Amino acid sequence: MPKNSLLSLDELDYIQQILGQSLPSDLLPTQSFRVDGGSVANGILVGLGQHTLLHLEAQFGDQCLSFPLQLVEDEFHALHVELGAPGIFQRGEVRRPWRLILAQPLPLLHADGQASGLRIHQLSPTGVLIESDATVTPEDFDLWLTLPEQAPIELHGTRVRRTANQLSAFRLDILPQSQSERLRHFIFQQHRLQHPQLQQDCA
Repeated sequence: MPKNSLLSLDELDYIQQILGQSLPSDLLPTQSFRVDGGSVANGILVGLGQHTLLHLEAQFGDQCLSFPLQLVEDEFHALHVELGAPGIFQRGEVRRPWRLILAQPLPLLHADGQASGLRIHQLSPTGVLIESDATVTPEDFDLWLTLPEQAPIELHGTRVRRTANQLSAFRLDILPQSQSERLRHFIFQQHRLQHPQLQQDCA
């Protein structure tokens, strides 16, 4: 955390717990679309949304973007579909989460804002590839990841293996829904920057 930060990570986490949600961020706009399929079609869609998870999938080459959908009814009983941040997958014999390769590794911090000596080189919603300053890489960690212009995200990781280039792969424990959404949104933002042709294809 910056030295001139008004709130420590613990204070920020406490405020978020009181509010019962993450603090709002301009980096997490909600994409909402009105559904006007008539009462019968809308009723079917609402019924599906109440009993299963809905997703919108888009495929580009060997990549698949899976957007979670949430159905919301406004005060005028109009139905809207809200798109969440997508999960990004690499297609192949086994579909696996796409991993963001960072040009500049992101440091993991202790709760007091001090550097932990661990830096993330690759990031996905389910795992990270980490470089350590220490001779021995820890078996697990509970640290904070700072994202640009956002409140930090607390990550819990368990080491899975050591790679050939002396980095260590960690599996991330399941995050609360709001934190998981923020992490997916950051990865999606970076994916769009790395693949501008996808925006052209969608235009």
